[in-house]
Amino acid sequence: MATMAAVLSEDNQTLLRLIRDKRPKSLTELAELTGRQVPNLSRTLRMMEGYGLVELKKTVREIEPIVLATSFKILIG
Repeated sequence: MATMAAVLSEDNQTLLRLIRDKRPKSLTELAELTGRQVPNLSRTLRMMEGYGLVELKKTVREIEPIVLATSFKILIG
């Protein structure tokens, strides 16, 4: 539960919605939109990619974040 809470924190949900709505073409562009540093975003997005929430599409020069999920249903038991 603690890991799930961290992955789906309010900040991370806001980040997912921002990526979905603004569709940044690179982590640098996303950093400008969020005010966060690229390495920080990269770590967060790699973790989210591991949970199937985003895809990090590699192009020749950039990594484009693509949101795969923005709404969640959690079933327990």
